[in-house]
Amino acid sequence: MRMASYISTLFQEPIAFFDQAIYRILAVLIGLCFHEFGHAYVAHLCGDDTAKNMGRMTINPLAHLDPVGTILMFFAGVGYAKPVPVNPYNFKGNRVRSDLLVSLAGICMNLILLILFTILTVLCSSFMWNKEVIRYYGLSSLVSYRYNVIWSVIEGKAADMFGQYIAAPALIPFVRLFAYTAIINLNLAVFNLIPLPPLDGYHVFNDLIFKGRFQLSRNATYIALGLVLILSYTGVFGRIISAVIYPVQDLLLLPVKAIWG
Repeated sequence: MRMASYISTLFQEPIAFFDQAIYRILAVLIGLCFHEFGHAYVAHLCGDDTAKNMGRMTINPLAHLDPVGTILMFFAGVGYAKPVPVNPYNFKGNRVRSDLLVSLAGICMNLILLILFTILTVLCSSFMWNKEVIRYYGLSSLVSYRYNVIWSVIEGKAADMFGQYIAAPALIPFVRLFAYTAIINLNLAVFNLIPLPPLDGYHVFNDLIFKGRFQLSRNATYIALGLVLILSYTGVFGRIISAVIYPVQDLLLLPVKAIWG
């Protein structure tokens, strides 16, 4: 959803906006804080304690929040944290290898969270939905992003749309948060793999292809950042991410489909 859509919801349905904002912010915070922690921790393992000494090797949101990025989380549905400072001259051993590992660390943390929160979504959903509904539709269908059912949960409409099929309404907020957090972390992982600065994908591409020798000027970096923002605003990145979401989740749900249908 683009920024204009979130803003229009704020004025047209303010209660729904703030209700969704709570879950949106929690999901984004979880993804961003673990992402930055991953960078800081792997940098520490590689010999650079810059982030650790600045108190950034933590999952405490207060250590990572950026004022503008936090406002965007609330009003635009996206956001960013303060980048973790890394000094490659402190790396022990192969600097290019260490830089590659640090760059991949945040993405790997998001993928781990994607798996964890997908499991939590499935487990809670297995108790939330009526057993007859699970047998009829299959649990994998009830939690799949391909269908409207899970989106009704994420958007806070499940009780109104499917109330008669829900056995444990108290679990709706948990399924909602878990499902939202899973997809946010998948979005973050895919987005950060795009090989444009200042995204992690640029460092991965540079380290693998150019062995870290390719360096952009400051002006070129600003131009690339502007391109990232334009592609995000126009929805191009959204379409790229959407093309990845379904097959990745289908892969994660294969065991669920085999057991519960």
